[in-house]
Amino acid sequence: MCVLSVCHFERARAGRRGGARTAVTLVELLVVLVVLAVLAAILIPTGSRAIEEAHIAQCRANLRNLGHGALLFAKDHDGSLPVSDVLDGPHAALLAALRPYVGDARVYYCPSETAPERVFSGENVEAGRIGYFYYSCERATGNSAVSTFLRWSVQWPRRLQNTMDARTWVASDAWFSGEATAHPFGQKIVNYLTLGGDVQMVEESPRQAFK
Repeated sequence: MCVLSVCHFERARAGRRGGARTAVTLVELLVVLVVLAVLAAILIPTGSRAIEEAHIAQCRANLRNLGHGALLFAKDHDGSLPVSDVLDGPHAALLAALRPYVGDARVYYCPSETAPERVFSGENVEAGRIGYFYYSCERATGNSAVSTFLRWSVQWPRRLQNTMDARTWVASDAWFSGEATAHPFGQKIVNYLTLGGDVQMVEESPRQAFK
């Protein structure tokens, strides 16, 4: 009987010790979850910014390639860049003109853009809808969301020649009055291509930098 009592006592004590271990494990789990939440709060924005920086770099490369194609076209056409129908598209005439000079249609689309009508897709390419504004064109636009500055203050038609001021804008990210641009870490971050073949960035008002 004494032996049984001792065994019963040891089992009960072991059970209490086991319960204590379980409680410690739950506390440790909560601590781990809190640490993971803190790390996620730190790392996710950092990762998002790294992705966006890669998108900006790709956007700039796209515009540079678009400009290279347009300048090659100009060399073959008495210095005249392709002329599109309208500032914000569709740009069927532009795509047709640049087809021999621009091999990859993804060049026409900013990777940060999310608007369905301005992202890379076979349907958009076929329809001539691109992700950028193109500034060598016959008329501005009937889209009232486009900046009134572009619609009324810029002289249209705007037919670009490769002998014009090298700082002249050829193409840029799409930008609209009162709306953030495609790049999310700034209200008005815009990459733009110049007639000299350079790609620059404006982080304030594109209107003030436009040439």
